[in-house]
Amino acid sequence: MHRRLRSFAPLGLAAIGALLALIAPAPAAASTPVPWCGTDAVSGDRRPDETNGFSFHVVYAFPADGGDRFGEWAPRIVGDIAAIEAWWPAQDATRAPRFDLHGFPCGSSAGRLDLSRVQLSRPASAYAAQETAYQSIVGDLTGPPSGFADPDKLYLVYYDGPVGVGRTCGTGSRGRPGLVFVQSCGQEGDHGFRSIAAVHELMHVLGAVPPGAPHACETNGGHVCDTSADLMFPTGGFGQTLLGTLLDAGRDDYYGHTGPWSDAQDSLFLERLDGADRAAPAPPAELVVRTDGNATAMLTWRASTDDVGPVGYRLYRDGGLLRGDLRQATGYDAVLPAGQTSEYAVRAVDAVGHLSRPTSVRFKAGLGLVDAEGRLLRDTVSPGRIAGVRLMRRQESLVLRWNGIADAGGLRGYEVLIGRTAYRTVTKPGVTVPSSRVGTRAVTVRAVDRAGNRGPTAVVPTR
Repeated sequence: MHRRLRSFAPLGLAAIGALLALIAPAPAAASTPVPWCGTDAVSGDRRPDETNGFSFHVVYAFPADGGDRFGEWAPRIVGDIAAIEAWWPAQDATRAPRFDLHGFPCGSSAGRLDLSRVQLSRPASAYAAQETAYQSIVGDLTGPPSGFADPDKLYLVYYDGPVGVGRTCGTGSRGRPGLVFVQSCGQEGDHGFRSIAAVHELMHVLGAVPPGAPHACETNGGHVCDTSADLMFPTGGFGQTLLGTLLDAGRDDYYGHTGPWSDAQDSLFLERLDGADRAAPAPPAELVVRTDGNATAMLTWRASTDDVGPVGYRLYRDGGLLRGDLRQATGYDAVLPAGQTSEYAVRAVDAVGHLSRPTSVRFKAGLGLVDAEGRLLRDTVSPGRIAGVRLMRRQESLVLRWNGIADAGGLRGYEVLIGRTAYRTVTKPGVTVPSSRVGTRAVTVRAVDRAGNRGPTAVVPTR
């Protein structure tokens, strides 16, 4: 008996590759679990990451009314990752998948896997329908409260719950999570096939098989039909092992090819083993967020350094990607959310997908940089524009008055300039200027706060 792959596009999603099996018992393969070195079964993504670039984060998920078998499944999942890490470089000595690791004390890379345990919010019945299982599980994982939507990661999810009639083995879509349905297709016992299913779904996440590939199946999008030994072939036999599976046989469809269509080998989620750049850039320093009284947040930072270079930058607000393609820039202007506190972060990224540690600050609109409790650390908000300026002419002087303004960080006073030359800083909203000092030049006034931030100028014509 054999297993079958297919693609379908439910509810307007892009083509999703789904691994299925014809109904038949699977013979139990020799167990390949590997000890997981974590001790805390947390539901989130642990920080800091040990991995220094774009990476795959792995999740064990089960329904609200399902049994928690994390202790049983963690070594199996780690065993799958270890098998993938051994198989991939044997297929391509220039690449290796970059998995999200944590600093667990461990002798193996796979054992340091940052494996998350998530109890989903709905019962198994909400995820059981084969046609909607993918959307339902992914929606609950990426939305609150789980929130697995890190813009620097892709996800591989082991779902421990029933799906359909047991024929769906897994499913995945480009740029979205890949799912392995562990209760289907005999995968609780067939460890060899489960590792194939896992890496198969990872390849769907990386975009395989793209339209236009020479051997793409006509009736089964996302798969190739040239040889049954190919990882992305639509059928596979029970007892098949990852070691007997080829990564794009012939290198002409989805990996390492020379065609103009997308190539998964170029993914920044794969470590380059054939290059000199193996280190992440240094974190950008001195991230500051400023405003000048309007609705624009002005972000600035110091340039990062890299062993190979050059680097670009990725900006984030409250965990979401604000801008991901800044090349050799050290500043960016963003629309400021009104009246709220946001966390801003910047990471340097090099050409092969290595990411620096993030540099982050909290910014409160109208106040400046604050700590986690909202206390002001640094006033980076300029005072507002002066309004209500009035000019009175006397025989030998000009008398200016204006409306006083308040500043959350405290006001130092008002700077008065004649033309472009500083004349005086006053603490009250008014000043008298000798007519002989002014001549035909304009007088400008601006507020300055205790931190030295200067507001926009109000120009007073004197002619």
